[in-house]
Amino acid sequence: MYQKKITPLIQTLLLATILSSSFLASACSAESSNTQISPNQSTPTEIYKLGLAYYEGDSVTEDDDKAFELFQKAANQDYAPAKHYLGIMYYEGLGVDQNYQKAFEWIEQAANQGYANAQFDLGVMYHEGIAVKQDEIKKLEWFRQAANQGYTDAQFNLGIMYHESIGVEQDYQKAMQWYLLAANNGSFDAQNNIGNFYENGYGVTQDYDSALEWYTKAADQGLDIAQFNIGGLYENGYGVPQDYDTAFEWYKKAADQGNQEASNRIGRLVMDDKIDDTGITIFSTQETGLTLGNIEKMSQ
Repeated sequence: MYQKKITPLIQTLLLATILSSSFLASACSAESSNTQISPNQSTPTEIYKLGLAYYEGDSVTEDDDKAFELFQKAANQDYAPAKHYLGIMYYEGLGVDQNYQKAFEWIEQAANQGYANAQFDLGVMYHEGIAVKQDEIKKLEWFRQAANQGYTDAQFNLGIMYHESIGVEQDYQKAMQWYLLAANNGSFDAQNNIGNFYENGYGVTQDYDSALEWYTKAADQGLDIAQFNIGGLYENGYGVPQDYDTAFEWYKKAADQGNQEASNRIGRLVMDDKIDDTGITIFSTQETGLTLGNIEKMSQ
């Protein structure tokens, strides 16, 4: 199914991982409409789903103007998901002129009706100061409301807030509680961060076996920083036999996805004669400004 790309508005560096929470992320993760197109759509739910079909180009030709019209019709019948999507469209300027104030108003209405997707997005708007004064307290309130309904991104971001002391006092135990909820809902970023807690003993007894277990869950889903972190365990012999070749294998998985620090680590392994560098010529190292191809030539 075609899905529109939503502009990411929060990109916060966390330890060695990047938190990338997309504003209005539900537009990328919304339920598939799978709508049977009919001229007799009448209930707000049916109208909304038809609008979603036009928005996504699912079973019909993508048409933002038609989607906006249908979302408006359903929203006028007090249907919260449609109000949320009107906010999305005003925010993105799809089918209507871009208007952050109207985006905020529609999203706030949906949030006040208890719609978790909108509650999370409203929290993001308070975080970013979009059409409203920045307010970390309100951000926390809205994230918590969404998280308590099982909204994974909100659970993960609450973990970040307690972990990094963003608008709240640092509390590793609370961070872990929220990370676990998000991880059990499939968040590989949360799984990686739990691994980091166990590796470093943040709020828990240091446990390299548990760190590896959680990193592996995230790495198996393709998260490059988790692959990098597993490489670090093998390079240093934390909870596993020190194995530079295995470390290289994990670093390479991360480097192949563009993880620069993983490339740096590979360069260091080569320069320290920890691995056989035969055929390794593709990785650059920020620390030296050289490629491994340059390093090999210098050593000849």
